[in-house]
Formats: sequence, C-alpha cells, structure tokens
Amino acid sequence: MMKRTPSLAVNLAERLCRPQRIGVFGHRGVGKTTLLTMLYRESAGGRLPELRLAAADARTAEYLSDKVHQLEAGQPLPATLGETDLRFHLYYQNRRLDLLFKDYQGEHVAMGRQEPIRDFLRDCDAVWLCLDTGVADDRTASLQAQQEVEQIVEEYLVTEAPGAPARPMALVLTKTDLLGTDTPTDSWIEQHFRMTRHTLKLHCPQQALFAVSSLGQPIPAGETGETPVSFALRPKGLEGPLIWLAESLQALDDARLNFLWKLAGDNHALLERCVASFSRRYPETSAAVNFQRRLREQRRQRRRRHGVLAGILAVSALLSVWTYDAWAKQRAAQTHAQHYTVRLTELRRHADDPDADAEAVWQEWQRFHRDFPEQDVDNDWQSFRDALKVRRDAEHERRAECAFRELQRLSDKGDLSTRIEQSDRFLSDFAGTAYESEVRRDRAACLLHVDERDIEFARGYSAAHPLNFQTRRDRYQRFLERHPDGAFAAEAKSALQNIDVDWDKHDFRAVRDHFQANPGDVKELQALCRSYLTVHTNGRFCAAAHDLLRWTERVTQPGEYHVVLKSGRFDRNVSPWLSRGPSLSVIIEVNGIRYGPSNIVPSNYQPEWNYEFPRTIRWKLGDSVRILVTDNYYWNRRLLDLASNENDPLAMNLLCGEVNVGPNALTFASDFTMPVMPAIE
Repeated sequence: MMKRTPSLAVNLAERLCRPQRIGVFGHRGVGKTTLLTMLYRESAGGRLPELRLAAADARTAEYLSDKVHQLEAGQPLPATLGETDLRFHLYYQNRRLDLLFKDYQGEHVAMGRQEPIRDFLRDCDAVWLCLDTGVADDRTASLQAQQEVEQIVEEYLVTEAPGAPARPMALVLTKTDLLGTDTPTDSWIEQHFRMTRHTLKLHCPQQALFAVSSLGQPIPAGETGETPVSFALRPKGLEGPLIWLAESLQALDDARLNFLWKLAGDNHALLERCVASFSRRYPETSAAVNFQRRLREQRRQRRRRHGVLAGILAVSALLSVWTYDAWAKQRAAQTHAQHYTVRLTELRRHADDPDADAEAVWQEWQRFHRDFPEQDVDNDWQSFRDALKVRRDAEHERRAECAFRELQRLSDKGDLSTRIEQSDRFLSDFAGTAYESEVRRDRAACLLHVDERDIEFARGYSAAHPLNFQTRRDRYQRFLERHPDGAFAAEAKSALQNIDVDWDKHDFRAVRDHFQANPGDVKELQALCRSYLTVHTNGRFCAAAHDLLRWTERVTQPGEYHVVLKSGRFDRNVSPWLSRGPSLSVIIEVNGIRYGPSNIVPSNYQPEWNYEFPRTIRWKLGDSVRILVTDNYYWNRRLLDLASNENDPLAMNLLCGEVNVGPNALTFASDFTMPVMPAIE
C-alpha cells in the first residue's frame, strides 16, 4: 500500500488549483517572443478556428501590442533583455484555462547557467521545447541546442515525485519557412534532432512534434536597408501547439487528480477544492462529472461511518453511566466529607500558629473556600475570615515597605531598564499597597527617559547621515519595536513615511538628472531605472521609470517617423542683389539616406511649406541628421548645410521644433518625442 505523504498531496493540490505554468524553452534567437506574439495575434483575431488566447491583464496586452505593431510593420523584434510574466486565458471547446508564460533572455538557459528562469521552467505544468531549423546545418550549434533540451528534461526527471504523472512536452520546430518545404519530414527530423526525439520518446508519454513558422517568410530589407512599410504575415501551423496544450493539460489534470485521490485519503476538504477547480476548467466533461459523483459518494460513506460510530458510542456511554452513577454518587459524597474535615482541621491549626506565613494561610483559606462553597457563613466563620484578612494585609504591607526601600536603594545604582524591570516586579507582587502609586510614577518617568534616549539616537543618526535611507529606517523601526506605544511612536511612524518619500525622490532624481544631462546614454539610464524599480516597487515615479525604459528600448532599434517641414525664417542678406527673395526647398539626410526635396516656396523670406515628407524617416540612436536648404531662384544655390553634432546620439531632435542657424531658422514637426520627466519637488 502506498505510504501517504501529506506534503506531496498539498503540493499536488496547489498545482491543480493555481494558474497553469507553461514553459517555452529555447536558446537566444529561436523565436520564443515572436511565437507568443503571433499566437496571441492570430487567436485573438479569430484566425485559429475554435481557439482564443486572450490577454489576462493590461500588462500582458500592452507588452504584446507593441510586438504586434513591430511585426506588422516588417520590423524584427529586438532581443529580449529581462523576464516578463505573460498571463492568458485559453478558450477551447468549453475549456477555460488560466495560463502563465514567461518571456526571457535566451542566454539564461545555456548549458551550465543557473538563472532564476530555470526555477520557473522546473515548476512548469507543460513545456514547448523550441528548436529552430536554422541551426540544423550547423552541427555544433545543433548539438549545443539539443544538449540544453536534454539538461532541462533531466532536471524534470530529478524533481518529479515517484509515481506522479509526467508533464507533457512538445518539440516545436520554428522558422520552418527557411527549409523551402511545407513541413519537415520524419527522416529530416531524425537526421538533425535525433538526440531530442530519442529523449522525448523515452521519458515523456505525453509528447508531440510541431513544425511552425510564426511569420511565414523572413522579413525582407529594402534597397537602402529599410524594411517595407507593410509586411504580409503568413504564419503556419500555430493552431497545433495550442490545441495539443489544451488537451494535454486536461489529461494531466485528470491523472493528477486520480493520483491525489490515493494520497489524500480522508482529506475531504482538499479533494473538494481540487474537484471544484477541475470542474471550472473543464465544465460539463465526462471526467468532471465522474469526479463530482465520486466525491458525493465519498461524502455519503463518510456520513454513514460517522453515524454508525456515533450510535455505538452513545449506547456504550448510556450503559456505562447507568451502571456507574449510583456508586459514583455515594463514593463522591463520602470522599467529599472526609476531605472537608481534614482540610478544615489543617486550616484552623495554621491560622492559630503565630509563626505561620500570613500570606500562605490566606491563600490556603481561599482554596478551601473555592473547594467547599457550601460552607455556612455564620458569625464564627466570618470572624475567622476577617481575622485572617487583617493579619494577611498587615504582613503584605510590611513586605511591600521592605521591597519599596530595596527598590529605592537599587534605583540609584541600576540603569533605566533595570529600574523598569524591578518596578514591574514590585507592581506584580504588591499591587494595592500604599506604595503602588509612587512606584508607578517612577516607572512612568523611567519609560519616558528610555523613549527620549532611543528617539534621540534615531534623530541624531538621521541628521548626521541623511542619505543612508535604509539604516535610518532601521533605527526608527527598531524604536517602534521597543516602544510600540511610547510617547514618540507617532513621531517615529511619521519619520518612516518621510524617509520613504525622500528615498524615492533621491533615487529618481538620479534618473532624471542623468536623463537631462545625457539623454542619449541609454545603457546608464536603463541601469538607473531598473535599480529604482527594484528598490521602490510601489514608488511614486514607477510609471515614469517604466516609460523611460520603453523609450530607451524603442530608440535603440530602427524606427519609422513622420516628419513635416512647417516653416522658415531667413535673413534678407541670404538673397543675391536685385533678387525678389529666395525660392527655397529643403532636403533631409538621415544616416546618409536622403529624403526630399520639399516643395519650393518662391520669393519669400518667411516661407510656409507645411510639407510632409512622403517617405517616413528611418532613424535609430546614434544616426546622424543633416539639413540642406537650397535657393532655386534661377540657379540651384546651396544656402544652408546643417549637420548634427557627432557627439549627440539624439540627432533626431533637430527634426522636432525650431532649428536656428545664425539669423536663420527652420521649424519641423515629427512624431518623435522625448520622455517628459515629472516634477520631483
């Protein structure tokens, strides 16, 4: 019989009830981000029959929306730099599955590396093992990729509990459009990925193979290195992995719930929770109906067992009480009378002894009175009690006086903490005596001195080290732990809030100041933003830091921008003698690629072009910008030639707003924008 393991049962129940974690395993460049983006685009757009993969939160939708726009514009996705949680709802044939994916940096799953993403992959419920067909002809790269797959499978085999259902794994071949054929054949897969196929067949009962192409074709480049304005996406084979995932997860949950039934035993609450979760995921399925019926039958059997046991116990108890009651009553009465006589004799003997401890005799009388409340309270008994109390009170006061004198003598030598401890002991032992109020006053004064000493320590450190925010917090927090209701508790709580606000401002001020001084230093800006977000997860400037991170990622990749030449203002000396004014046109040159010329505004020192360059300007961080102004009055004369500073990586700013060249000026407008830093003070 299988040994019950409560921790294993609880862990299995947690997996059955939580959102299901799906691992997308693959090295850098295999196309993990592109695959997830296109699965979302195609299923949400109704292009995968009977399937819908919906974003479960705003962060996931925003993250994938940016990726979809880039792919539809024919732009390759940049390399993923950090880990991002992607939460989805998968709908398929009345199933509703909550899925959690992670997009991550591919280098983190390389051989020998131990990154946080590996903990997530080890804990997944199902895995897509992604290999791209592009590495098939490179034996070294193909072997390394298959070794990485073999390593993650080994980790699954080590961590999986004996007898637990094996997790589903599918081999997903990406970029199959590079093969020039519709689908890789079995012989081709056996030739190039034999190690991976053998591993899955041997260790993964629920395994499958899918060949997909997320884009349908490579993203083409224009004659000047630009991507086309529109790009036709023709993905292939995307519905297969999703359908397999929905069906495999149901089979896995079915097997897990059957396995849990063996482990849980009579833990009905645990089984009820897991059956409810299974029924929500797979409503109206035969498996859900069978589990619910099985749970009801177990509940009925449990009630029957409890009913039979309760009946047996009730009959036994009734018989025992009936036969024992008479004898017990008689025996109890005899014992009670004997105890009463012995105790009363002993109590009177102690009361008559002048050397006996008055407090001990009084406590003995209290116990006697509790044990025999039926004792008649006549005049003799009342006099006996009053005499005991007077004797006891006098002795108590005498001891209190001695303890008070000893407390005063020790108070001159001991520190504040010792005095407080001694006062507490006195108040516990001699409450209600004549010295109680004086001891309480002395104790309150000591507490106030301790509060003042500790708060002054925190104040002094904060004043001397205003930028040591964490240690400043530690000192005020330590004060509150020692004095939660002290006289300065409100000041300490307020100081903690002010430190958090100052810390938040200080760290974001470093981000803002560096951006204002060096907006093109994106690596340092990214490091500062990530450092700020790590320390201040709920900081006041988190939104601005996230916006700045997205902006740095966007400007480091080639982007398409619409530019409008608005107007100009030129000195009259730019026109030749006897000329009625210059007839000007403008050419823009970005990274060596020319755009324009614009239309010509004849004979005007303040031309109004309002000309939008028909071709979008392609620019990324570090690209140069050059502005050429030509006078077309009877001859083509170069009037202005303005080039961006080679040390300015944000030359695109020349095409936003007014550009001054001596007394002359040009005004541009574009959809390139710089982040706006919020006010800190």
